[in-house]
Amino acid sequence: MQKFLMTLVALTLWVIYPTNSIEAKTETYTITPNEEIYNRNLMSNSTYNEYTKHYYLIRSYLEQLEESGGGTLVLEKGTYTVSNVLFVPSNVTIKLEDGAKVVNGNETGTSKFDADKSIFQFIRPSLGKEESVYGEYDGEKNISIIGSGTATIDLNFEKDGIAIIAGHNQNIRIENINFLNMYSGHFIEIDATKDTVISNNKFMNSKPSSTEIKEAINIDTPDKLTNGWSSKWSKFDKTPNSNMTIKNNVFYDLDRAIGTHKYSGGKYHDQIIIRNNKIEKMRQDAIRVLNWSNATIEKNTFKNVNPDKNNANRGIMASGAINPTFQNNVFVDIPRAMQFIAWKNSDSGSEYDVTYNELSEDNKETLSTNTVINYVEDFIRINPKYKKYDKEHTEFIPVKTAHSPILPKEDSGYPETLDFMKIYFTRRYYYSSIQEGFEE
Repeated sequence: MQKFLMTLVALTLWVIYPTNSIEAKTETYTITPNEEIYNRNLMSNSTYNEYTKHYYLIRSYLEQLEESGGGTLVLEKGTYTVSNVLFVPSNVTIKLEDGAKVVNGNETGTSKFDADKSIFQFIRPSLGKEESVYGEYDGEKNISIIGSGTATIDLNFEKDGIAIIAGHNQNIRIENINFLNMYSGHFIEIDATKDTVISNNKFMNSKPSSTEIKEAINIDTPDKLTNGWSSKWSKFDKTPNSNMTIKNNVFYDLDRAIGTHKYSGGKYHDQIIIRNNKIEKMRQDAIRVLNWSNATIEKNTFKNVNPDKNNANRGIMASGAINPTFQNNVFVDIPRAMQFIAWKNSDSGSEYDVTYNELSEDNKETLSTNTVINYVEDFIRINPKYKKYDKEHTEFIPVKTAHSPILPKEDSGYPETLDFMKIYFTRRYYYSSIQEGFEE
């Protein structure tokens, strides 16, 4: 009888508090650049020195958060120079307070290991140096890096540096961070990841790479054939990204804002949404769509893309776009607002067949909602045949055009300081003033 009653009580508690509704207790740790390491044993390492102390400091707390099943690490105001990669486990939020600055260090002060190129990788510390650990979306989950005020991640112009590498993850948030000073790497490299929000960040200032196609946010697949992903803990299974929203960000003075530069044959990044961003002063096509299905690019402002010697650089260049919704964007001082072309990887990844766009009549009608200002072309080009760009093989989609007010010849270097005032369509369209802020 007693056993029966105990069983009944257990079942009742399970009904009232099912296991998946009980949240595990999580810890919050707050550190400064001068904080003591959580695991003081690390301080006895011969490689602990003035160049590696912040690496060991943050690493020690991330290892503890893995041990405890997650929690929050708060970095208070100050500079944290990180010499080597920090592995981030599931269920962890890293908060950068106003005035916190994470800098990519280039020295270790020891001959035992060199400085790493990346700062954060989203894989638990205990597995970060293992091989072929994760495939599909089976890696770490529920990771956020959130800033406030002037919180900064500075790549320090280190060649091929990357601030954040995400792969085989789910439920990722990156918000309110000032990403600065890139050179031939990426601020964010994201592969094989599902359910991501990247919002309210600034991605600013890069040195030109040799190809000038290095994106602030690189959307890629882990594919050894394309040679665009090198994290050995991946199974390199070519999994594309799914359900990614990039909104309310500023991109300024870069090779390229967002894009993919190699595709895996038959694999499509699905449901990529790019909305309400300000993109200015790009050296190449500002957004490079390559094997994206059901993507939405809307309500963005593009300004001042380098025209190149052929006056042909674009705000958006798309190949392998399936059912795209690209609408209500504004393009200012850009030679070509948008172009759709068939494409084939060159060099690495060239084993894959040509990839083609697939646009419905509704997709094409939506393209006409975009607006160009100070334009060379008042239309969007669609070239369905591979390497056929003449008039006979081009479909032209007319777009809205507008007069521009007189803008300052030089700006402060921050696109958010520009006020586009009011502009009026030269046809029968009216476009209300482009506001300083963003819509949600």
